[in-house]
Amino acid sequence: MSKKSFLIFCLIFIAVSFSLSATAALVPTIAEYFGAAKSSAVRLTWIYMLPYGLFAFFWGPLSRSFTVKKLLLFSAVGFSVLNLAFSLSANISQAFIFRFLMGCVASGFVPLAFIVVGKAVVGPKKASNLGSFFAISTISACSGVFLSGFLPWQVIYLIPAVLSGLIFILSLTHLEEFDFRKEKFKLSYLETFKNKQALNLFVAIGLGSFLFHALQQNLGVYLSERFFLKQSAISLAFTVSTLCVILVRLFTGFLSSRLGNLKIVSIGYILMGVFSAVLLASGNYRLVILAVILWGTGWALSHTGLSAHLAHMPDKLLRDASSINSSLRLGLGGLGAFFGGLLSSSVVGFKMLFIIVMVSLFLLGFYSNRLLEV
Repeated sequence: MSKKSFLIFCLIFIAVSFSLSATAALVPTIAEYFGAAKSSAVRLTWIYMLPYGLFAFFWGPLSRSFTVKKLLLFSAVGFSVLNLAFSLSANISQAFIFRFLMGCVASGFVPLAFIVVGKAVVGPKKASNLGSFFAISTISACSGVFLSGFLPWQVIYLIPAVLSGLIFILSLTHLEEFDFRKEKFKLSYLETFKNKQALNLFVAIGLGSFLFHALQQNLGVYLSERFFLKQSAISLAFTVSTLCVILVRLFTGFLSSRLGNLKIVSIGYILMGVFSAVLLASGNYRLVILAVILWGTGWALSHTGLSAHLAHMPDKLLRDASSINSSLRLGLGGLGAFFGGLLSSSVVGFKMLFIIVMVSLFLLGFYSNRLLEV
């Protein structure tokens, strides 16, 4: 991969990540803007994630028939137009439609990046490039969350619209073709799912993402309703969490070499379980904002450990595994966000959500080593 192509991929990760985490923090503000209930507006999180998860399945097979450059050009222009349309929505119904379509076109960026790194980058640079992409992605997400506490919510989506337009122009002139075409479009995931190592990895990825987003995407609503926090305070909590992700990822290479990928995955899930316990037991919002450090740290460890484990998959499985990875992370994450919203808005409320997430994360943390060592 040339330096210019690498920088374009970095810009892609900035654009696609900028508003992703901010949306969960902005739900109360967007609900107020459109005069909608918070429990209704929270759909803006999972209505993006579910189509993302579904359509992510198709990018690996599509790269057999089209060059990666052509696929990225399509995704970039679509993502730009839909972010612009979302920011100009006249009502919450329009916002839902544009957010849904946004998830469809955004689903290609990460699996295509995995495919390029897996096939066009050699040796240790694979881990280095992926680490750079994830670090940049997290910094972008942190910036979006932080700015969501001060800027009008529409601006948080105008920025990725402009960035995606720039990506389209730069890709036309400077991005390599990345031609990995071998055959006509074909879905061949069955062979990947038959591999027990791959299947167990997908179980860990899917369950972890479901539990994370069940809590994460509803946390802004909880902080608003439970503690009556303003948008700036809610954004601060999300910013603290995202900053922890950035800081932890600076040391994951060291931690991985000392402890191993599977160990840091286990530690990550356990830390997330501890944060869920704090939410369940504490009535002090200052303690919750402080404890969110555990949430961000745990997610960074588990996410990075699982991604590194994925990058070492056999080459014949890598293309499809990359698409499945993105599909599971966002698809099951979207289902988790839907489940969390459904549960928290019911009679049983947030406490039952916290109990389910806490117990499940502890079980996943203590048994993930056994699951992934196969």
